[in-house]
Amino acid sequence: MLQPAPARSFSGMEGRRTTGTRTLVTVSSRKKPVPPLHAGATSGPASDSQRWNALTDKLVAASSIPFSILVLPQVVQNAINMAGGHPTALSIISWEGYLSAMFGNTLMCSHFAASGERSAVNVQLVGILNNFLILTQVALAGFMPLAVFLAAAAFTAFATFMNLARVAALAGAAQPADEKWGSWQMWQLGSGLVGLAVVPQVLYNTVSPAASTLLPFICTLGLLGAVLGLRLSSKGGSDAATLVRQLPGWGATLLFALSPLPQLVRNLLEPQSLEGLSVGTMLLALLGNALMVPRALFVRDVVWLSGTCWACVAGWGQLFSMFRSASAATGRRFLDPWLFFSITGALLLYTGYVVVQHRRATAAAASPRPA
Repeated sequence: MLQPAPARSFSGMEGRRTTGTRTLVTVSSRKKPVPPLHAGATSGPASDSQRWNALTDKLVAASSIPFSILVLPQVVQNAINMAGGHPTALSIISWEGYLSAMFGNTLMCSHFAASGERSAVNVQLVGILNNFLILTQVALAGFMPLAVFLAAAAFTAFATFMNLARVAALAGAAQPADEKWGSWQMWQLGSGLVGLAVVPQVLYNTVSPAASTLLPFICTLGLLGAVLGLRLSSKGGSDAATLVRQLPGWGATLLFALSPLPQLVRNLLEPQSLEGLSVGTMLLALLGNALMVPRALFVRDVVWLSGTCWACVAGWGQLFSMFRSASAATGRRFLDPWLFFSITGALLLYTGYVVVQHRRATAAAASPRPA
């Protein structure tokens, strides 16, 4: 997740998803509300759990800032390269990663639209726009199949229409659990299946970049459709509705988890292409996901926590790939060792801080409050 997983780039022209990264206020967070640590206590000093609850919420809000400007350095660099007559510089960009991230944002947007959370929908729309800008540049440079780009654009446009219509229909409320089966449920089912079917296609394209077949996607879509059809027919109305409602969120989570892989593989196989990567984009993605980790841990959302942690690991992996490789022309590392170790140290300190504060908040929540 996410997104993640964010992997990005800044020094030149590469970068991969991401993003979505904010994508991750996910599936199980509604099932596992924040413990009643902040539900009572109308008087007296705030407890550690209440303070940590408030702080983690602010950190999530702050994460929207780096996610909002995530791809701007890459977009600018790409525009400079194309205007300067160097469109081949965009060949290093992993369009598969950006595409999976855009689909992840789209599916998570559906998840939040069903929850009636307008602000979260807006964040996903920002992620969709960011990834679409990069994909447009790569397609114009001729390094993304035009048919794939047009299909992705059409799907995303339709999904955005459906999501905004749903938000307007619910007027801020959550999707009723007993709502009758209709066009929205069909959309949740269809988009969730497509999102899950894209996962093996991304893996296949990562392993075989030159391949152009959609067989993994088609086979997976057919298999998932058959399995899900049997599951839905054997479940009661409420259970079936819950399963369908969760499909877009789970599909988005897997896509965010996979989005860094194509770029990581390309970095390892073609180390000289790292000159095209944008370190600033990587750092923004890493920062945005790191800011969400405390909240995901606090609300005990395993899906969200897994996605944000994986995005942080993938982002650090991108930086490590730049640190370990050197330019053939200059002999200098693509990422200064001092900067790499400083970022690594800051991540370790931040992780320790989050763990300590979480334990204190958990202990405070478990302690009996005075009457």
